Amino acid sequence: ASVSHGQEISASDVPITDENGVCQNDNTAAADGSCRSNYSLSEAAQEDTVDVVIHALLKISDFVYSFANVRRIVKANEGKSRKKSTGWFSSEKYTVAFDTPALIRTQDGAQEKSKHKLFKYVVTPDAIKLFMEKNRKWFDEPVDKDGVAGDWKFDKTVSEKNEPFLLEGSVEEATQVNMKIVDYDDEFSTKGGGLVYGVVVNLTRKWITVVFRGTVGTTDIATDRDFRLDHESFFESEDDIFVSGGKPGTHMGFTTYLMDEKKGDQDGRKSLDRILSCVNEEFKSNPDVVGKDFDLYVTGHSLGGGLANLFAFKAAQLKAKDDESVKYLPEKITALTFASPTVGNDDYNKEFQYLEKKGNLRHVRVANEGDVVPTNNIIPPASFAIKGNTKLYTQNGVNLHLHPDKEVEVDYRATKDCWSQTSLSSLDNHMVTEYYKRVELLANKKVYQQTVEELYNAAGDFTN
Repeated sequence: ASVSHGQEISASDVPITDENGVCQNDNTAAADGSCRSNYSLSEAAQEDTVDVVIHALLKISDFVYSFANVRRIVKANEGKSRKKSTGWFSSEKYTVAFDTPALIRTQDGAQEKSKHKLFKYVVTPDAIKLFMEKNRKWFDEPVDKDGVAGDWKFDKTVSEKNEPFLLEGSVEEATQVNMKIVDYDDEFSTKGGGLVYGVVVNLTRKWITVVFRGTVGTTDIATDRDFRLDHESFFESEDDIFVSGGKPGTHMGFTTYLMDEKKGDQDGRKSLDRILSCVNEEFKSNPDVVGKDFDLYVTGHSLGGGLANLFAFKAAQLKAKDDESVKYLPEKITALTFASPTVGNDDYNKEFQYLEKKGNLRHVRVANEGDVVPTNNIIPPASFAIKGNTKLYTQNGVNLHLHPDKEVEVDYRATKDCWSQTSLSSLDNHMVTEYYKRVELLANKKVYQQTVEELYNAAGDFTN
């Protein structure tokens, strides 16, 4: 229910109706007469159809973003002095003291810490639920006129609340499907942003998922705008380049987030290497995962989608080289992104296609008609704030191009220029809420019944 990049909205808040406004969900209409989705991860079929993948990753993201929201508020307020009004001209000071913050800030626990993680132990949905029950007085949940919940905020009035918040529903469903957050790193993030990600084990789906946060502030915006090409970070040696004769390059801003040295890492590793080590360790040593044919998915919205593209590419690149650092990862890495910007040039795409042909990499890129963020050739006045030449960039993977009123278009890559997607509604079309609405359009259901592999076979031959 957020209109900020990468922040949370529950899919249960999105109406699914036919052209006559009749509710098409299997559940009943909400009390206000509107229609609410009741898709459940536990209903996922054995085969990973596009329908399953999209909805499951949205639910996983909902869960992670709800958790992130709680951590953000705790991090900003724990132990701080605050004021609340006690009358027209009076107020009183108090010190914020959350009850049992270790339920969600597990980096402060007594257990031995893995050098691959911020967390010392996993965070379960039950732990988040218990924390909210103990601390609901510190939180406020705005709800709009349509009954859609917004991001949780700190409640300076410290008013007692007995009823669960609407957004706690995503946590409740995560309990039902046995989902655990094994790591979440926001240690050095600020109000301006920074690289933030979560690693989730979903025992019901048999997935490990890496979720990247989208843009939240000015630091992230500056990162988004840096389209200079980095030809070194992902292609340090000749062994990193599979297609001869090219000069692959990646988005400088996103690359810097992933390839800068991770602050506080005892081995001085890059952030991307630290995340890969965490994921590889889960596949190697987690008793819930080992020998059970878990898959690896990567996802994110906007900035988070760009980071997911690059992370999946690097993991697949290393897998194709039989690199020891990804020894325990599955052979195929699948990214499913929403509103992802372009992240590389034509020669980067050729490297991407090589890994697609080899079977190591899949990318399903969901983009809304009228969303300018996933485009290239950015036009004035937006281009005045851009570093680099956006004409050099192109998209990757299979594109699901969502319309507000007709069936999704499926094509391979399908890079669109900025002018073709520019309108007065461009900002609204980029919002997570609009992506939820269009994903649920009934006209798209037939397309969603394909598997990711069938989608790839139908969309292109990896050469155009």
